[in-house]
Amino acid sequence: MDKCAGIVCEFDPFHNGHSYLLDKVRSMGYTHIVCAMSGDLTQRGDVAIADKQARAECAVKNGADLVIELPPPFCCSCAEVFAKSAVKLLKAAGAQVIAFGTEYDDKALLSECADISEKIKDDSDIAAIVADGFSYPRAVSTVVSSKYGREYAIILSEPNATLGIEYIKAARLYGLDDFVPIKRKGVSHDSDELLNGYTSASNIRRLIRKGIDVSTLTLLDMNEQTPAFIDRMEGHILYTLCMADEQTLRKCPDVNTQILESILNMRKNAPADLGEMYILLKCRGVTLARLRRVALFISSGLENADVDELTAARVLAFNERGAKLLSQAKGGDILFDTSLARIGEAVPKIVQNIIKGSYFRYLCTDRSNDPINEYTRKISIERDMADS
Repeated sequence: MDKCAGIVCEFDPFHNGHSYLLDKVRSMGYTHIVCAMSGDLTQRGDVAIADKQARAECAVKNGADLVIELPPPFCCSCAEVFAKSAVKLLKAAGAQVIAFGTEYDDKALLSECADISEKIKDDSDIAAIVADGFSYPRAVSTVVSSKYGREYAIILSEPNATLGIEYIKAARLYGLDDFVPIKRKGVSHDSDELLNGYTSASNIRRLIRKGIDVSTLTLLDMNEQTPAFIDRMEGHILYTLCMADEQTLRKCPDVNTQILESILNMRKNAPADLGEMYILLKCRGVTLARLRRVALFISSGLENADVDELTAARVLAFNERGAKLLSQAKGGDILFDTSLARIGEAVPKIVQNIIKGSYFRYLCTDRSNDPINEYTRKISIERDMADS
């Protein structure tokens, strides 16, 4: 009997820890693995360092069966929207469970954390603490520690653990059977440690920026990639945020009244670089990641879209098992297709966002290659499988 697991991912770049995650899921008896992977823009408010096609192809060569692109604005949204949109795609593609890497693999504990997260969504005590100038994660930690216990507070205040909790909540929303937490091997998320060939994706990106060889840490050959760094668009980002009108700023889903006022006040000081800009934008209760998402959304010219509008998605890579999943998904709630033109007929706004995100990422490279035409981008199909 076929069993399908879904994974929300960025694979930026695809490293040894990602391979371990896929191998572990497969070893648990899941015959099919489908991934919803961020495209050119990422949830941390940045551009992907590696090309999405190369990441998807590497994933299929190393354990995934089907990789679907999670497009903008969903791939660069807050944790809740990011999780809901990705899990929606995974469910439609045949996933029965959601699997994810985590520092906490106690299912009962994580399930309780998801329950608590639902309960505190509109907690007035959290709102009061944020109003006093503390960040939302700090407010959550304080309130949860007081009402439910320190153990839960620690988990719910960590950014990566928060994503896992949001995956669980989204899985419940879309009626998936279960979730599968896989304890990380080697190092924790965002760690700069190197341990037996394992380190975090964020550390690998830092090493790449410094020109350090990462070939022992990744399965994606970064020597064949043209890496993208968002600070190459620094001038454009500064100009766009300083010149955007109030109506444009309000269209960004991460912009609230507080952030809007912060942006308007920032303009009086004309920041010289991104570091100075984020210092000027810093306001009470707002995380740096949220400010980065605002800057990315505005400067790349994205249009907002609701998760309900996500009714079609592009397939980036698949093998024979993945082809079976696509065949079974035909006629379902979501159109999965390799053709951007056909997807554009169903969701034109989202396709325009894909094109904007793609070109923005290209401008963040050294531009030694020509920009990729998203309509003619070649899709990876793996014909040979070790375990067919």
